[in-house]
Amino acid sequence: MARMSDAMEGKAHVCELLRTLENWRNITYFSKCKRLCSQWFNIDKRTPRFISSKLPRLLSEVDLPGVDSHSRIFYPRFLWEILMMVVYAIAFFTIPFMISFIVMDYEVLRLDKVNLFIYIMCWLNIIVTCMTGYYDKKNMRVELNLLKIFKKYLKGYLLVDIISSLPYDHITLFWRKLPGNSSFYAITLINLLPLLKLSRYPTLNDYIFQFYQYFAIEHFYYQLTTTLALGFYLIIWFSCLCYLLPVLMLYFYNIPSTECQDCWMVGIEKEGLAFKFQHAFFIVLENLLASGYGVFPPKTDVHIVLNIVLMIFGRFIECYIIKVKRNSKAAKSKYQEIINQIGAYARQKQLPFQIKNRLLEYYNYRFKENFFRERNIQSILSERLRDEIAMQSCRRLVQNVKLFKNVPQDILKSIIKNLKFELYLRNDIIIRAGSIGDCMFFLSIGTVAVLTPTGKEICHLHDGAHFGEIALLASDQKRVATVIAVDISEVYRLDRKDFRKCVTVHSELFSSIERIATERIERTAIIEEHHKRFIMRSSLAHDEARRRSKI
Repeated sequence: MARMSDAMEGKAHVCELLRTLENWRNITYFSKCKRLCSQWFNIDKRTPRFISSKLPRLLSEVDLPGVDSHSRIFYPRFLWEILMMVVYAIAFFTIPFMISFIVMDYEVLRLDKVNLFIYIMCWLNIIVTCMTGYYDKKNMRVELNLLKIFKKYLKGYLLVDIISSLPYDHITLFWRKLPGNSSFYAITLINLLPLLKLSRYPTLNDYIFQFYQYFAIEHFYYQLTTTLALGFYLIIWFSCLCYLLPVLMLYFYNIPSTECQDCWMVGIEKEGLAFKFQHAFFIVLENLLASGYGVFPPKTDVHIVLNIVLMIFGRFIECYIIKVKRNSKAAKSKYQEIINQIGAYARQKQLPFQIKNRLLEYYNYRFKENFFRERNIQSILSERLRDEIAMQSCRRLVQNVKLFKNVPQDILKSIIKNLKFELYLRNDIIIRAGSIGDCMFFLSIGTVAVLTPTGKEICHLHDGAHFGEIALLASDQKRVATVIAVDISEVYRLDRKDFRKCVTVHSELFSSIERIATERIERTAIIEEHHKRFIMRSSLAHDEARRRSKI
């Protein structure tokens, strides 16, 4: 109002846009970095978890007025999860290795300096997680309240993350002692607490899953990656455990290594760290494969129990790998099972070799060596999704059939929805002349021959053609031609009741079909009449030749 009064009084206008532009030029480098980091933590539409029914709700809530009051709360992030995926992948190797071979060393007190970076990244992850919104499935909304986010994290991994992200070997250095020198049980157990980080392994699997889905990598490769990763980590963890268990015996019984002659690592005290890990690794590997005990046969009860567990666990790993492999080839295995059943069926019915080959050819073309039950799959889909699949499956048919060029989209969808797929092998009779017609066909892929009732070939039809519509124009109409598959042909059948429901409501389409049917009837009748005359003349000429030969 003040500006309007100034303008009415003739005062000069002072533009404030230049001041705003100057303010934008003065944005600091820190602010730019802050905005960039915020973008990293924002919703990414390509992240797989958002490709669902909750995506519109999540994206719409970004623009809600209340979101401004939670400007420090991040939405689910993807780049940070990739970074933490790498951190966890490294941590699951370095943490158990350093604790077993460095922190719990029974010869000299050592400090773990490798995992300090891991602990720092884990603390950053704790902070980021406390500031990351989550999707509340119960209320179907994005939760941005800091207190609720903290409570949810508290019920999950918060305590585990805090406890397992501290350098206890540095903190307890003053109280740490070697075994045999009055070492404390509590200090020994405290230094094992970072091993709780291994409980985060399911989180690593989740991050890998999201990463593979983000880049549209097949699920089989995700299973293969996680299976190999699990096998690798289990061997590493058991190798560390194989070395750690006798060391813990020294600490808990408070005896020096010289008094434990049955401990397998006593014989390699003077060797390096790599040599010790190598022996532990071979012990675990040979027991998992059930090929031996390693260089050092078990003498202590702990070592014997560990070997038994490893041998049993190795069999479980083999079964799991077989299961993953079997699941990845489930469709092909089911197809081979069906093929075997066809062979048994042909033998039981004593079918000729030719019919058996036609059965195998049909299944091979229909399922492409991967068996599936289409009806079971479609039964759980929504009607809209089924319609989309039908339109996509028939897209080549829609493009090739000239009748569909100017048909409205709703009528076209109705026709496609009522089409029924059929597959015909070479020399299969699709339509027989003289039979009562109750459907018409659309040729999607293949070639068919059209013959008159007396066997005279009229023409060949190819992709995009249609036939059989003559019988649908009137009830109890007989077929005027025979149609035989020249090649393996994929056709779609439209029944009479669906024809009336879909086609008759569109006058132009019905008129086009009626016109084509009339032309085909006339053409077939003319060709059939000429063929009958030709047959009659040939028959008369043949009879005349026989009569003359007798004379």
